[in-house]
Amino acid sequence: MFRELDARTGKVRWETNIRGTALKYFFHGDVFVAADRIIASTDVDPATGMEAGVHAFDRVSGRRLWTQPTGEGVKGAVVGQGRRVFVYTATGDLIALDIESGKREWSNALNASPWDSPGVAARRVFAGSNDGSLYAFDDETGRIEWRKKFGTAVSTSIRATETAVYAGTADGAMHRFAPKDGEILASLELDSKLKPGSVPLITPSGVLVLLADSHAEYRALVSLDPALGRVNWRRAAPDRWTTTRVFATEKTVLLGTPSGEVTAYCAADGSPAWSHKFPDAPIRSIGGSDDMLYVGTLPGALYAVRPPAACM
Repeated sequence: MFRELDARTGKVRWETNIRGTALKYFFHGDVFVAADRIIASTDVDPATGMEAGVHAFDRVSGRRLWTQPTGEGVKGAVVGQGRRVFVYTATGDLIALDIESGKREWSNALNASPWDSPGVAARRVFAGSNDGSLYAFDDETGRIEWRKKFGTAVSTSIRATETAVYAGTADGAMHRFAPKDGEILASLELDSKLKPGSVPLITPSGVLVLLADSHAEYRALVSLDPALGRVNWRRAAPDRWTTTRVFATEKTVLLGTPSGEVTAYCAADGSPAWSHKFPDAPIRSIGGSDDMLYVGTLPGALYAVRPPAACM
């Protein structure tokens, strides 16, 4: 079920049922919001024998505009640039879809991590692979513009701006590249036992990176200088974090735990700011803004909370 809720009241504005009564058909990754439509990815338990993929919904009515099947579907986020969106499939392929029609324009059998997502900037698509390579593709044609080899798997989603591309690798390091030619601008070793994971988040105070253990459990959070010259601060998880990505407002950084607690840290120095315990656990996702947070739990509840003032 895909829904739009009123941000202030929680009232359902519209809802669209994608697969009837199927119990193992999931929305997992972040959506891409275009001018008149929302592009969302789905994945499915292979045992159901069903296909999943990418769906487009009308922003006003929620009507499904198109569906592009991709076998077992897409587990990661949808990213967009120009008139295309880009995803990794559950089998590790990178595909480009036309936003208007859903037509598959090009693809590459990349061997990417299916829970991650590519990055886009400067008319390029940047994608990492389990064979230890970072690629830059022309977003229109899919032509490979450059490739950099690490010798170890790319372990994060890719974050890209007009001036820098960020990627983490399974040897515990973060890297910054030039978008035009793939020149390595900086590399920073973060940990010998934990590896960068999830989605690096670029904020005014630094680049936020979750660190995961060998079981893909998030055990630490680091804030890095945008140039990757140093670690600004590091916080260890109380046990582990269950939010699939870090969320940040202007002044705070937020994560959730298996016990149902959301903790906010000051973005400037990583010091604890506040915490709140929810009745459902574990915490799975956090979103919103400085004056309203939306917290989703694994049992299926969604909460709206006003965060306290914190961090100067």
